[in-house]
Amino acid sequence: MDRNLQFTLIFILFWFFRMDITAKGQGRVICASWVDVKPEIDGMIKSMAVNEGEKIKKGNLLFTLEDRDRKLETESSLLKLAELKNNIIQTKQNIAIRQENVTSTIAEAKAALNEAEAGFRIMEKGPKAEEISFGQRSVKRAYQQLEKANLDFNRMKRAFSLKLVSQLELDNSSHQRILFLTDLSLAKDKLALLMNKYDKDQLDTARARLARQQAVLRNALARKKEIDILRQELITNQKAFITEEKRLEAVMKKLMLTKVTAPISGIIMTYDTKHLEGRSVSKGEVVLKIGGTDEYRIECQISEKDFPLVKTGQKARIAIKPFPKGEYKLFSATVLTTGIDSTAGGPSSSIGIEEKINTLINGTQALKENYYPVTLKLERPYHMIVFGNRYEVKPGFSAEASIIVEDERIATLLFKRVLRIKGKLTRDNIHL
Repeated sequence: MDRNLQFTLIFILFWFFRMDITAKGQGRVICASWVDVKPEIDGMIKSMAVNEGEKIKKGNLLFTLEDRDRKLETESSLLKLAELKNNIIQTKQNIAIRQENVTSTIAEAKAALNEAEAGFRIMEKGPKAEEISFGQRSVKRAYQQLEKANLDFNRMKRAFSLKLVSQLELDNSSHQRILFLTDLSLAKDKLALLMNKYDKDQLDTARARLARQQAVLRNALARKKEIDILRQELITNQKAFITEEKRLEAVMKKLMLTKVTAPISGIIMTYDTKHLEGRSVSKGEVVLKIGGTDEYRIECQISEKDFPLVKTGQKARIAIKPFPKGEYKLFSATVLTTGIDSTAGGPSSSIGIEEKINTLINGTQALKENYYPVTLKLERPYHMIVFGNRYEVKPGFSAEASIIVEDERIATLLFKRVLRIKGKLTRDNIHL
């Protein structure tokens, strides 16, 4: 009875329980993607702000290039811009002042020349009939205005004697009479000037005055060239200002580029970053590597005995070695790629003559075993909590991968093993 029970239990164990066969390999954790950090300008690394394995966020400062020379260039450019701006303002003020002076001078010179030309023409040819007529009408109109002013003044005197108007009103009337008297005198003098006969000396004097006024006008017009020169100087300063602004923009951009920031969030993968301080780097040279934390992978080596059994898509158990023992096998992974062997030649190559000689002398143990690279995708989460302590997976951690190459009932696995030993099973396609 006991034997039957034992047989039944063994049968149940072999038939209903499953087990797996794994291919083991040693490897390490790597980032699925990474970014090479390269400076955009040449320079010397002044200070490094991050360390290997440090988690950083996008935009965090990574390192700073020496910026003393560029700061001096910036200050020099700012001073030059201030000087050019001051020159532009001063030139504009000079142009405005000279423009006003030249315009006024030209207007006065033209008026004086017109007067000199009219006077010379009268002396040389005599007045025109319409000029004489106009002068006579001016004298007549001045007489009429004076007569009216006299009548008004006499009337105001009588009214003042009767105390009908004030002293101020009487004085105003007297002042008006004096003004009209002056206008009459000027009109008479002008008419007399028109009717006067001039001798040769007076004509020469008028001709000299005309030539003098013409010279004054020429000098006034020549001063416009000074304004043109100032305008050209203004244009030159404005162009220089624009050029210096562009130069400052370029210098400021280079100054900003001395502070290199993280293009993505991730983990610093470069070993011993502090030793990079003081090193000269070129534009486009890789200084740091930042690994992305969105996806981790396991890069491991599988023995040539197990490699033919490894296929993409197979599941695996991952042991992260720095984690506490007994807990670290909680991580799962999936085979992503199976590459060529790590040694030259590969499994398809025949054994060389040296290896054959070693085999004859030392036996088959002298043959070296080949290993093949396999990449696995580590499944989330990338952390575990043990007794309240949080352990996080980081790139570079050592790992052991156990790739499940077979997962069957125990009875099926035993049956397949027997068939393989007898050489009657070449493909894993039997399912009981």
